[in-house]
Amino acid sequence: MSSLQEALVVLLGAESEGVREVQEARVQAEALLKETRERMAREAETRLQAARKKAGAILENARAAADEEARAIAELGKSERERMERRFREIAGGVVDSLVQETAEILLGKRGRPA
Repeated sequence: MSSLQEALVVLLGAESEGVREVQEARVQAEALLKETRERMAREAETRLQAARKKAGAILENARAAADEEARAIAELGKSERERMERRFREIAGGVVDSLVQETAEILLGKRGRPA
C-alpha cells in the first residue's frame, strides 16, 4: 500500500503544483494585460498630444498668414488712397479753374445768357 500512498501523495502534490502554476499564470497574464493596456493608453496620449501640437502649429500658421494678408490689404488700401489723393491734387486745380471760368462766363454773360 505504500506505493499507492506514495502515488497518491505525488498526484496530490502535482495537483497542488498545477493549481499554483495556473494561479501564477493568471497573475502574469493579468499583469501583462494591464501593462499592455497602460502602454496603449500612453501611446494614444502621445498620439493625441502630437495631433494637438500639429493642430496648434497649423492654426498658428493660418493666423500668421491671415495677419500678413490683412497687412497687405491695409498697405494696398493705403497706397490706393495716396494714389487717389495725388490724382486729386493733380486735377483739382484744373477742375476748380474750369468751374471758376464757367461761373465767370455765366456771370459776365459770355455763354449766351444775359447777366
